[in-house]
Amino acid sequence: MAHRQIIRNIQSGKFAPIYVLHGEESFFIEEITKVLLACTVDEASKDFNETVVYGRDSDINQILASARRFPMMAERQLVLVKEAQDLKCWKRKDELEKLAAYAESPVSSTVLVFAYMNKKIDGRSKAVKTLSKNGILFLSEKVRDYKLSEWISSYVQDQGLTLNGQASQLLSEYLGNDLRKVVNEISKLKISLPAGSAVTSEVIEKHIGISKDYNVFELQRALGVKDVGKASRIVNHFEANPKSNPLAMVIPVLSAYFAKLFVYHGLKDKSQQAAAKSMGCSPYAVRDYSAASRVYAVNKIARIFSYLRDADRKSKGQGNATISEGMILRETIFKILH
Repeated sequence: MAHRQIIRNIQSGKFAPIYVLHGEESFFIEEITKVLLACTVDEASKDFNETVVYGRDSDINQILASARRFPMMAERQLVLVKEAQDLKCWKRKDELEKLAAYAESPVSSTVLVFAYMNKKIDGRSKAVKTLSKNGILFLSEKVRDYKLSEWISSYVQDQGLTLNGQASQLLSEYLGNDLRKVVNEISKLKISLPAGSAVTSEVIEKHIGISKDYNVFELQRALGVKDVGKASRIVNHFEANPKSNPLAMVIPVLSAYFAKLFVYHGLKDKSQQAAAKSMGCSPYAVRDYSAASRVYAVNKIARIFSYLRDADRKSKGQGNATISEGMILRETIFKILH
C-alpha cells in the first residue's frame, strides 16, 4: 500500500491494529508517524492513551504490556515505538515468538506502531509475517532518480497546485532526492500561491530562487548540444555570482552528466523508460542524452573526465593558486566544447 493511501485511511478513521514501517527512506515513515500521532488519540486524552517509547530504551515485554492495556475513556490508544530498529527482540527468537503471539490476536482498541528507520526489517521471521498478515507492513523505499520528477509532480498536485514537465524536471535536478528538502520548497509555493495555480519555471525562480536560465542543468543542456553562446552566457553569470554557483557544486553535476552519457553509449535498449532506469535519470532527460550522444563520442567523454578532474584539483588549490574559480570553469568549458 502506498504511503499516501495509508495516510488517507488514517485521516478517515480507518486504523490497522499494527503498523510496521521500515526501509531506507525515512521521509515516508516520518510522514505516516506524524499523521498517526495527530489522528489516533484525541488531544484531551493523549496523556492517558498515547505511549511513545524508543527502541534502545525499551524491550518487547514493556511494549506488549502497554499494547494489551485498554484505553481510558477513549475509543483507542496509540503505542508508538520510535527507532524500532534498536529493539533487541529482532535478534532473539523467544522475544519474536512473543511478538508473533500478540500479532496473531492484537488488541482491537490499540494501534501499535514500529517505526524501523533507515533499513529493511528481516521479513523471514514468523513474527514479521504475522504482523504483516494482521496489520500493515510498509516498506519505505528511496525514490529513484528516474522517478523523482514524476513523484514531485504527483506531490504538487496533492497540494492543490499544477506542475508541467519542465518545471518538475527543474526541481528534481536542482533539489535532488532529499524529499524533506523538496517538500519544504513546495510548501513555500503552496503558501505563496492561490490554490490551483500553475507552478512554472518563472514561479520557481521567483519563490525558490532557482534560475530557469542560469543554473548548472541549463549549462549541461547547452553543452549537450554544443551551444557555445548559451554556455558562455551561463559561465559569465556563474563567474559574476560565485557564491550561488560554486565550482564545488558545478563540477560534480557535470561529472555525473557525462557519466550518464557514457552509460547511454553502452546501452542496448535505448528506449525512454529502459534508458531512464539504467541511467538513473528522469525519462524527460533521455532525449537530451540521446542528442548529446551524437555530439560526444566515447573517447571525447573520456577526455572530458580528465578535464573535470583537473578542474577539481585546481579548485582545491592544487597547481596554480592564483587562478579564480571563474577562470577554471571557463577553461574547462572551452575544452569540453572544442
